[in-house]
Amino acid sequence: MKFGKYLFVVLMLVISPLLGFNVIAHPPVDMSLEYNIDTDSLIVTITHETPAPDLHYINKVDIKKNDVLFLSQEYDSQPTNDVFSYTYYPEASFGDEIKVTAYCNIQGSITRTLNIEDPNQDDEPEIEIKNPVKGYFHFSGVKLFATYFDIIYDTMGFGGFRVRPVQVKITDDNDGPEDLIVTLYKNDVKERDMIYNEATGLFEGKWIGPDLGVFTMKITAEDTSGNIGIAEMDVWYFCFIPEN
Repeated sequence: MKFGKYLFVVLMLVISPLLGFNVIAHPPVDMSLEYNIDTDSLIVTITHETPAPDLHYINKVDIKKNDVLFLSQEYDSQPTNDVFSYTYYPEASFGDEIKVTAYCNIQGSITRTLNIEDPNQDDEPEIEIKNPVKGYFHFSGVKLFATYFDIIYDTMGFGGFRVRPVQVKITDDNDGPEDLIVTLYKNDVKERDMIYNEATGLFEGKWIGPDLGVFTMKITAEDTSGNIGIAEMDVWYFCFIPEN
């Protein structure tokens, strides 16, 4: 039987140039990985089309866990002529990386990687500063024109951020806006708590009062699990108007 397989491969290599198109094998075109932490099972689904799954097939699957070879499984055929699945048991834990490579017995291979993540893991909130805008001059928080003085600072604010306040977009994997505590700091000194504006979908807070200099504006967002996200921007700030 093995001799017949080898003869098939040789014949295909010989007649392919004569036919003017590639009738030989091609590498697998797709592969997906699914891991069940409860059963320690890894399902590898491979897409490899062939008219003869006993002659042209996936002949080997290598599985690495954290870059260490866990299993190298060889096959002498594939179950179907297109899409099929194999199940393995690498006993992975949260934080592990699984890398799978499937080889065609004639030509090519495909590799996919899967990171085993805890679905209950709670990450820190992500913060995107919407105002002030990096690289612009602002008057009372309103963006006016682009600047090119970002060697020392990121943006410029004249007259504070009164008409248009500091604004940030915050996303969290578990908590809604009403559950987050968002705070605006100037050089690590608290300016104020920021309030969620449903109309804009942003957290907002004024930065006002007389001052002059380059300050680090820092926004923190804390979720109900105590995870804290941080975003910072260096701001040239000049305001002579009293806070009240």
